[in-house]
Amino acid sequence: MKEGVRVSQRRGPPRNLRQLRRLIREKAIKWGADLVGFADAKRFNRYGEGNRPPSETKTVIVLGIWMEDQILDLWLHTPSWKSENKPSRAFEDEILRGTSLRISLMLEQEGFWAEPAPYEPGLYLKEAGVLAGLGVIGKNNLLITEEYGPRIRLRALNTNASLKADQIIEGVDYCRECNMCVKACPANALSSGKYNKKDCLSYCENNLTEISRYSVLWCMECSSVCPVGKSRERKSIPPNMKPQ
Repeated sequence: MKEGVRVSQRRGPPRNLRQLRRLIREKAIKWGADLVGFADAKRFNRYGEGNRPPSETKTVIVLGIWMEDQILDLWLHTPSWKSENKPSRAFEDEILRGTSLRISLMLEQEGFWAEPAPYEPGLYLKEAGVLAGLGVIGKNNLLITEEYGPRIRLRALNTNASLKADQIIEGVDYCRECNMCVKACPANALSSGKYNKKDCLSYCENNLTEISRYSVLWCMECSSVCPVGKSRERKSIPPNMKPQ
């Protein structure tokens, strides 16, 4: 375990790794995640050093949250943050941040090292989702999952617990002959058959939807039009609360 704040370990007999894996999935869902995947850290050796987990990592746990409403992708800031070049904070990412911290603490109490993965430098989260068996990369350059399509946001955490990895999804092409995202993109960032990050980012930054003085929404056309998972409805919504 890395040096730092000492965490009191759980009393009682240690859980085996199979039990611990199941507990992580159950707790992550309870604490706000909708998807949980496990990837062997060796799968990330294909990337450069700055985009791989720390050397002591055995497992990368990837959490996903369903954006059932676009407002969950609301980016919050204060005017001073922009002038000081500080990052904005996305609402749904704060949910996953809290969940990843709680999972990390739980692993520490079990006697393992664990910590949320940083963003920059950090893991490529969409690719991490692929390596953790959550989905595949679509034409819109987003992770597409069977359950929610591309309408998810991701967070990852690293641990030295050797947990069984999920199988990588292969032989699945959700896009097939569909080009809805390509046609819908207002920046034409997908028209060449390859994602143009520069065009996408330029359009998004210059076409923010201002919700308030302190919040904005980025363009999400490519995920909004995707038909995969679009018919899903959260089962926990009471019948009298469902939109008419």
